[in-house]
Amino acid sequence: MWIMSRTPGRVRKGGALSSLAEAFSNALCACIIAYCVVSFFAGQAGLLAYRDLKGGIARMEERITALSSENARLADLRQGLASDPDKLVREARDIGYLRPGEKMVVFSGLSGAGQESEPAETELLRAGVSTGLPDRLIKILAAMTGAAVLLASLVMGAVQRQSRGIRTARQA
Repeated sequence: MWIMSRTPGRVRKGGALSSLAEAFSNALCACIIAYCVVSFFAGQAGLLAYRDLKGGIARMEERITALSSENARLADLRQGLASDPDKLVREARDIGYLRPGEKMVVFSGLSGAGQESEPAETELLRAGVSTGLPDRLIKILAAMTGAAVLLASLVMGAVQRQSRGIRTARQA
């Protein structure tokens, strides 16, 4: 766990204060690395959010294709209604228009062949919404990682000091 550790040829000076500074530097480096890695993969502008955006783009393109074909169908219908007055009257009757003096009779429970299906609901798009982890949570995760590295560095330093003390006691 020694990220910013002493080099093998360097002799340690300063004892406990030096190992505490080393533990803090290890924890700080671990915090920064954890923040960068988690942000890169799971942040609001990370790879997972990018994948979700690509899926949203694909859904939008499918919707555009469906709406374009519906638009073309309606344009053909409009052109047909403009050129054929009898077709215009039939379509007007299908949607419920009556001539003056006529009365409409509606039979319930019958499925009519002339009824059109319900239009598909449109999905609302929200701008600026990301599926990634909030930055605050990433900072908390990075701080927890740094605290774990600090604790591990302190424990490892204490174990090493203790083993050095036992070795020097045996040599004496």
